[in-house]
Amino acid sequence: MKLTDIDTIAGSDTGAKLELRHPATGEKLEGSWIKLAGPDSKIAKQRRAEIRRKMRRTGRQGLDFDALEAEAAETRVAVTLSWGGIELENGAVKCTADNVRKVYEDFPWIAEQVDEFQGDRANFIGSSSKSAASTSDSELG
Repeated sequence: MKLTDIDTIAGSDTGAKLELRHPATGEKLEGSWIKLAGPDSKIAKQRRAEIRRKMRRTGRQGLDFDALEAEAAETRVAVTLSWGGIELENGAVKCTADNVRKVYEDFPWIAEQVDEFQGDRANFIGSSSKSAASTSDSELG
């Protein structure tokens, strides 16, 4: 087997589409998806480097649980490339950093699905990431 057939970096940079599921039933929420950069993407690597710099500056005791949660939330926002079918009472929600942050804060079950999906390299190999490349809807901007 050629290791180049298992390239998680290219797929991570391209991103892959998470199809949201109902938190209680597990049923797909038709048309609701989030395109995420993978764990080996440039974006994710930059976030990890930023967190390491903060840890060096403040020392490990400087990052308490709340600070780590805040860093995880900012990482979720950073790796969110686009989305579609995300609606609130006033209709479709544009994929902006502020809106992404608010949706993840207000709907922790979505943040949990993002964490699980984004942390699994298998989602960013081969056809998973290729299908996401053709997705165009509300890109983070």
